[in-house]
Amino acid sequence: MSDDLPFWVAFSHVRGIGPVRFRKLLDAFGSAAASWEAPFEALREVVGEGLARCVVAARQTLSPHELYTATLREGIAVIPWDSPAYPALLRSLSNPPFLLYVEGEFSFCAHEKYIAIVGTRRPTPYGVKAARFFARELAKAGWIVVSGLAVGIDGEAQKAVVEEGCPTIAVLGSGLRRIYPAVHLPLAREIVRRGGALVSEYPPGFGPRPEHFPLRNRIISGLSCGVLVVEAPRKSGALITVDFALEMGREVFAVPGPIFSPQSEGTNALIAQGARPVQQVEDILEAFGFLVPVSERPAGVENFLSEKEALLFSYIDHVGVFKEELLGRTGWGEGEFFQVLLALEMKGLVQEIPGGKVVRT
Repeated sequence: MSDDLPFWVAFSHVRGIGPVRFRKLLDAFGSAAASWEAPFEALREVVGEGLARCVVAARQTLSPHELYTATLREGIAVIPWDSPAYPALLRSLSNPPFLLYVEGEFSFCAHEKYIAIVGTRRPTPYGVKAARFFARELAKAGWIVVSGLAVGIDGEAQKAVVEEGCPTIAVLGSGLRRIYPAVHLPLAREIVRRGGALVSEYPPGFGPRPEHFPLRNRIISGLSCGVLVVEAPRKSGALITVDFALEMGREVFAVPGPIFSPQSEGTNALIAQGARPVQQVEDILEAFGFLVPVSERPAGVENFLSEKEALLFSYIDHVGVFKEELLGRTGWGEGEFFQVLLALEMKGLVQEIPGGKVVRT
C-alpha cells in the first residue's frame, strides 16, 4: 500500500473520481498505480471517455510522489479506506471516501462514541445556548463531537468543546489549507491544538464548492453514531445531514424549539416525523445505553472473555451491527455464532435491538 498510496493521492486530485469510480479502477487494473498509468482506451472502458481524458490530462501535470510528499511535509496525514487508521464507522458505509486528509494527532481507533451536532448558520440566542450546552456536556461525558466548522450552530458547538479542552472533529467542504469559512481559521487551529482533527476528502489546496458540502455532510453522518440537530429551518442544509443519517441507520435527535420561531420549524418537524426529542443530555445517553456511569461498570471485562467471545465483541459497537453482517465477518457456522452471541448477551455486554441489530450495552 505504501508504494501505491501516492497514486491514491493523485486520483483524489482528479475531479469526478469518487469512491465508486475509484473502486472500478482498482477492480479493473489491480492498483492505483496501474490505473494511473493505464492507456486511454483501457481507462475509457472503465470510467468513460470524459473522465479518461481527465486522468490522461492530470498525469501530464501531476507527479503522484511529489503530491504525496508535499502533503506529508505540511503535517497532513493521508488515510486510505483500507488502513487500520481509517474511521471504522465511516468505512462501514457502502461507498465511503476512498481517501481522507487529516490534520491533528487524533486517533479514530481510540474512540467509539461520536455524535454529530449540526444546525442553522443563523441561530437564535436560544440555539446558540443549546448548541454550546449539549456540545460541552457530551464532550465532558467522553463523546467526540463531529461537525462542519460552519458559522452558526456547528461553530458554536465546536467552540464549546475546545473551551472544555476536549477533542472535536471538523469535517470540511474544502481542502485543509483552504479553511472555509476563513473566519474560523483560529478555531480550526485550536481544534488541532486541543487534540482534535480537521478532516477532508479533498486535497489540501482545493477550495470550497457548493457541491462539496452535501458530500461533506455524508462524512459527518458517517463518522457519527447519531446526529443531533439543534436548530434548523425547514430548508436548512443540516437536514441533508439528517437524510444521510437515516440512510445509514444512525440515530437522529432534535432539540424542540419555540413554535413561532422559523429557525425551529425544521427541528420541530423532525420530531413530528419520529426523531428523538432531546431536552437534556440524558436523553441521548439513554438512547445509546450509557445511563449507567462508566465508573459503575466492571473494568476490563474483555479480559474475561474467551478468544471467540472477544473477537465477536470487537466487531460490535454502540451504533449496532446486523447479525447477518457479524456472521459473515466471523466466518463461523450459524450454530457456533449464535452460541458465542448468547454468551455475550448472558454476560450483559451486548443486546439485540429492534430491526435485527446487535449493540454494546
